[in-house]
Amino acid sequence: MILWNKQRLLKFEYQGMYLSLLCSFLICLSLFLSISVEVNFIYDLRFIPFLLGSLYGGKRVMTILGLVLILVRLPFGGDGIWVTISLVVISSLVILWLSPKFRKKPTKWRLCVTTTFSFIYSIFGFLVPSFYYGFNNIQTFCIYSVVLTFSTFFVTYLTEVLRTTYILQLGAIKNEKMEIVSHLAASISHEVRNPLTSVKGFLQLILEHRDIPDNCQQYASLALDETVRAADIINDYLTFAKPHPEVLVTLDIEKEILKCKEIIGPLALKNSVNMNMVFFHTTKIQGDPNKFRQVLLNICKNAIEAMPKGGTLSIVTTTNDNKTVVHIADTGQGMSPEHVARLGEPYFSLKEQKGTGLGMMVVFRIVEGMGGSVKVSSEEQFGTSIILSFPTAG
Repeated sequence: MILWNKQRLLKFEYQGMYLSLLCSFLICLSLFLSISVEVNFIYDLRFIPFLLGSLYGGKRVMTILGLVLILVRLPFGGDGIWVTISLVVISSLVILWLSPKFRKKPTKWRLCVTTTFSFIYSIFGFLVPSFYYGFNNIQTFCIYSVVLTFSTFFVTYLTEVLRTTYILQLGAIKNEKMEIVSHLAASISHEVRNPLTSVKGFLQLILEHRDIPDNCQQYASLALDETVRAADIINDYLTFAKPHPEVLVTLDIEKEILKCKEIIGPLALKNSVNMNMVFFHTTKIQGDPNKFRQVLLNICKNAIEAMPKGGTLSIVTTTNDNKTVVHIADTGQGMSPEHVARLGEPYFSLKEQKGTGLGMMVVFRIVEGMGGSVKVSSEEQFGTSIILSFPTAG
């Protein structure tokens, strides 16, 4: 919990190393405080930090802890070392199978799995060797099995409570930031609306002149549309706390994406970014067209700005499992896992003074309001991929 709360000072990629060091220390401490049941057979609670460290830390942490457990056990000698090595190998294989499911399952499932795992470990680590080597002691086995199983349950439960508390704490901080944004939007909306109204009026006057060139008329028309959209965005900021869009219509995804390309095209041309679009979807979605276009523009603008030296921006639509998917990928600078985890927070931006972080916050809110989801994957220097999934229209 100390490491989690100090996340701003602790780099994301080093958390596995700290977990490995902490669990390795606990394994060593357990072995040095072990109890000898028979000659060359010692028992302790070293399996608990190995099990939980491996399940929560991943493959790399599991490998380190397995080696530490075996190496620290070696100096004690005896036939019990072969039991230890066998159990570490078997347990590691089971943990590798469990790990992908473990993080996705609810707390009750995790408690059941770790507790059952410890009980089975006590049987193969104590009861089976005791029969094989002839030091049958059922009472001692029962004591060891109960202590190991209950301790595993207690530590897992405590870990889950701390994780839940930490997640709730992050959620509370995020909600507080969003409330601040809401008050800020309400306070400045009036000041922004006034100049927008003036710009809109002058653009309308320009469009009324018939002697202006066609290209100027087209540019003025686009500028007028964006002015109207800017006014709508202000209204969205005032009501962004409502998770559901006010007006639901069937959206033409291809048309909205092409409209986005038309608007964002000059910025892409300026940054030497090539925009590729492929449409494979066969379904439609429901939502507010202005809000959906706002999602596309915010994501595409961020992608283009992440490629100052040029690159490729790809938009691919597909239909998977009754879901309409919009896949937006760039070949830009990418982000670290720590930055990806903070996307959608108000005022979190990688653009230094140029960004506010409100763009991605609005993206998450609008997509959630449409009943969809946002999945972000990124790698530094290799680009970012954002997958938008929406339920299909009935």
